[in-house]
Amino acid sequence: MKQGSNQGLRFMWFNEYKRIITKDGQEPITPIKSLFGGMSAGCFSTLGNNPFDVVKTRMQGTKAAQYANTADCFKQILAKEGIAAFYAGVIPRLSRVVPGQGIIFMSFESIKDTLSTFSVFQ
Repeated sequence: MKQGSNQGLRFMWFNEYKRIITKDGQEPITPIKSLFGGMSAGCFSTLGNNPFDVVKTRMQGTKAAQYANTADCFKQILAKEGIAAFYAGVIPRLSRVVPGQGIIFMSFESIKDTLSTFSVFQ
């Protein structure tokens, strides 16, 4: 669930960003725009997925026995610690994910564009 939601959010964001930036494919996407799109996708997916990551970490931790199940873990965190607890550790995660996703999406778009010039890939 964690990785599925993470990747789903990331690709949904980037594809929508790319659609807007390229005016529905009418204009090419530049490497710098791909970099910023990937960085924003990494930020969006991290912020959207961090609550799942916190619950997963708690369920795998040494105090996991205090939770009956995943839903109970979510409810207890919300009730006892508030919504901010779901964003514990988000800053270090953003500092790792944001630049990495920018580089990955920029590289993918650049390689895809380069390969599309070869007749075997058309």
